[in-house]
Amino acid sequence: MRLRTELIAAVALFALLGALARTPAGRFVLPLVSLVVLAGFAYLMTRDTAYTRTTFGIRTRLLDSSDGGDHDCTECGAPATTTRRFVREFVLLGVPVLLLDDGQNRYCDDCLP
Repeated sequence: MRLRTELIAAVALFALLGALARTPAGRFVLPLVSLVVLAGFAYLMTRDTAYTRTTFGIRTRLLDSSDGGDHDCTECGAPATTTRRFVREFVLLGVPVLLLDDGQNRYCDDCLP
């Protein structure tokens, strides 16, 4: 649902820019928008990547860390030794730019998938 809303907003923005291109103000606004887009790509190129530079679209990552707290395993209820965090994100040029979903589960050594 959230991605659909953002897609509708992007299409509306492009429609507005297309209508603006036919007006005298378009001579000022369209080059300015182009510079902002180029600056955004330059900024992305300077960021550390979580994926390869050719990665684009929705991706999911799993991040494991040792669990030092008093938590129970999600599967069997034994003391947990690992916390697994998952993140679903939109990636552009290997850099996550939008977090779509995240969460975490705790596992013991026997139940770790």
